Amino acid sequence: MKTRKGWILLSVSLLVAATTLMGCTSNSSQTPKTSAEAPENAPQKETTEAKRTGEITVALEAEATSLDPWNSTDSNTLHILSTMFEGLLTLDEDGEVIPVLATDYKWSDDATSLTFHLRKAVLFHDGTPFDAQVVKNNLDYVRNKEHGMARASFFGFIKEITVVDPYTVTVTANEPDSAMVAYMAHPSASFKSQKELQKKLDDPNYSLDRNPVGTGPYQFHEWKNGQYVKVTAFSDYWDKGKTAKLASIQFKPVTEASTRVNMLKAGEVDIVTSLPTLDARNMGSDPSLDVYSGPSLNMLYVGMNTKLDKYKDKRVRQAMNYAMNKEQLISQVADGFGTAADSPLSPLVKGYSKQQSYAYDVAKAKELLKEAGYPNGFTATLWTRNSTEFVAIAENIKIQLQNVGIKVEVQAYESGTLFEKLDAGEGTDLYIGRWGTGTAEADWGLRPNFASDRVPPNYNNSGFYMNKQVDQLLDDALKATNSDAARQKYDEAQKVIMDEAPWIFLYVPDVVIAKQKTVSDVSVTLDTVRLNSAYKQ
Repeated sequence: MKTRKGWILLSVSLLVAATTLMGCTSNSSQTPKTSAEAPENAPQKETTEAKRTGEITVALEAEATSLDPWNSTDSNTLHILSTMFEGLLTLDEDGEVIPVLATDYKWSDDATSLTFHLRKAVLFHDGTPFDAQVVKNNLDYVRNKEHGMARASFFGFIKEITVVDPYTVTVTANEPDSAMVAYMAHPSASFKSQKELQKKLDDPNYSLDRNPVGTGPYQFHEWKNGQYVKVTAFSDYWDKGKTAKLASIQFKPVTEASTRVNMLKAGEVDIVTSLPTLDARNMGSDPSLDVYSGPSLNMLYVGMNTKLDKYKDKRVRQAMNYAMNKEQLISQVADGFGTAADSPLSPLVKGYSKQQSYAYDVAKAKELLKEAGYPNGFTATLWTRNSTEFVAIAENIKIQLQNVGIKVEVQAYESGTLFEKLDAGEGTDLYIGRWGTGTAEADWGLRPNFASDRVPPNYNNSGFYMNKQVDQLLDDALKATNSDAARQKYDEAQKVIMDEAPWIFLYVPDVVIAKQKTVSDVSVTLDTVRLNSAYKQ
């Protein structure tokens, strides 16, 4: 398994830290880092059809929400989308930008635009060609708010897209934007067939969520609700050295954690993307399995609707942070696989800056609540996903908040339902969130969650937090002409957010995955299990 630094293999007798975990890459070596340039469809050895005979089954923690990269906002679905869709750029295991459908890119002198040269002879799964006009049409569609795409705000930085020639395109931002490359490397900046897009334009009721057509090594085959999503090898994939080695991959939603574990032990599934931490160490002793854990880009938190009177006073929000014993939460619920939050960002995010965290202090929490006019606490409703892990976190939070007089009712929902409720922005009180900074840089970790212009409906600032100082700091960071100046602004923004406490900052969870030893060449990038090179022995 190819992974970034910090990943460990859980074995019978020891935990081995490694940069590259070669024990699971029997016929593979570490992928070399690539600069902003890549060879133009360099000749590669064709993958033999003989290898393309196996099938693997992957157990996910929840049903996919959408198979449209512009309309999916959960990390769970990315495991599926990454097999079918590609963008101009992506990030490698070390968080470095590398070209995919682009061969190179170049900044303008004023840092307001990026010009991309595109690969030639790239086909979508429906046989239609990829070119500069497709890039323009895709980006124009997703950023048009009238189309209601969940990722519309993600592309709000774009002013215009210009087709220079059939294989050259320029993306121009509204103003200098230091995060533009990282945004264009995000999984949501993937491209779909123009033919498929036209179907949606001709018929507004046509579902792009259920008809994914990308350029990746695997193509969509079938989605049976509650049972599986199946992808199959795409024989005309443009990179002949990286064609699919499996005939198909099946992704099964398995909400109950113990069921995922039992299915893996019984050989009914080949990979579990979200292994229950309670089982991780014990399963490391199974000679037929590989179990890995490592740091993630995710942040687990409790959001709160700051429009409600009870959360308007900063002292109440701070009290709720002091009321949480995060180390106990990590120990009891995550079995030690996590790190207490000392920022709104994971330490793996570029621009992260360690801040003064909230130490566990029940007495201080009660004092702050009393000062804010809530000496006996108050009642609250906590929304969460209905998976085993999230319900366990919610119940732990309920008990801890009750210690300071806050009486919590937990309400669990299927992931898609919860996201719809949060996006609608109606009836929100408390909610458990898990934000993954998919660009691996600070702007996308902070702006969607704390900027005043990102509140519902259809945006991610579900707590309706608004702070003009934070808005200005985030904007100044984007316009900064050097990385040190941007980092200083992000540091100040994190400091304000931690003090304002619009979240209960919980912890950065480890990614814990397991697989059968018979499956090789699996990698993890941006907390997503990558299966494009995987094969089964």
